[in-house]
Amino acid sequence: MPLRLSAQYQRDTNVTRFFRSTIDRGNFGIVQRLDAEGKPIDQFGNPAGEPTIYRFTATAETQRVIDERARSTLFLRYSYEDVRLFKIESLLIADLLRPDRVVRLSTLGASFARDTRDRPTDAARGEYLTVDYALSLRELGGNISLSKFQSTYRRYYRAGALRNTTFAVGASLGISNILKARDRDGDGVVSNIDGSLPISERFFAGGSNTLRGFGYEEAGPRAFVRGGTFFDDNGEQVQLSPYTVPIGGNALAVLNGEARVPVSKNIQVVPFYDGGNVFYRARDIFSRTLRIGEDPNLSVRWTHTVGLGLRFKTPFGPLGIDYGFLLSRPEFTLAPDQGGPATSTLKRGQLHFRFGQSF
Repeated sequence: MPLRLSAQYQRDTNVTRFFRSTIDRGNFGIVQRLDAEGKPIDQFGNPAGEPTIYRFTATAETQRVIDERARSTLFLRYSYEDVRLFKIESLLIADLLRPDRVVRLSTLGASFARDTRDRPTDAARGEYLTVDYALSLRELGGNISLSKFQSTYRRYYRAGALRNTTFAVGASLGISNILKARDRDGDGVVSNIDGSLPISERFFAGGSNTLRGFGYEEAGPRAFVRGGTFFDDNGEQVQLSPYTVPIGGNALAVLNGEARVPVSKNIQVVPFYDGGNVFYRARDIFSRTLRIGEDPNLSVRWTHTVGLGLRFKTPFGPLGIDYGFLLSRPEFTLAPDQGGPATSTLKRGQLHFRFGQSF
């Protein structure tokens, strides 16, 4: 059982790496308030300083091969992570980040992987299974206790009687909860946001490998961001309308199915279906519920995507092009007093390019 030890320290002042890339997409790249000279300011116009993140991580991991023929391996690990945010008041999403200003996670985890695929990069037969469980505890030195389960299953079958068509199906499930929630945003009460995972631990989905009716990591609950007049990096004034940003969730459920139909030696036509979503709470997978006074943008439905793709064989592996079509577009609420529309609806279709199969 080999033992691997690693440690990393990072200090970063690049604000676009504070959060997921989808948060500033389509909004002129503006992620913070700046004055006419390009210096960060808070919502009242006061100097706010440059946002900074400090991150320290340390990991110890070992593994044991259970079955060499079926490529089954068990992994055991311990990890410690300390993340601190400073001077975040200039960021447009400061309210979202405030509960995560100090996050310490001391985590015990175990993973199991089984892989019987004939070709990992372009499978036609076999199965692939991963199961992961992690438990973070304050008693081990962290400041947040949480449990997190995630599993992925893929199955591949080639039908020789149907022009060697390969049928591929997959399922992913993730469930996580805060244990004994505490006040993390400093408002003096334990609220819904205190029961949410730190952003770095939440589930995200959407894109070429999960739900192809969405852009990259754009599925699931969203948070409202007020618009207004801002300065860009060039000192030019830009008017932003109110918008919403994906914030991930405590649960994930995704189903995928596709048929890879050869039309020539090097080209496949691929009809597909993707279903599922990211959910704010685990119970929302089965029931769309909304508590009194809760933000309606946190409650989302199961989504259905159908689409068509092409696969081109290249010396570097399959080149994939997929177009996903959302059968029912998610709709989110905006503040009507900000001068924009009362609701915002996501695009119905998405085009994706990538190397390799979708899963």
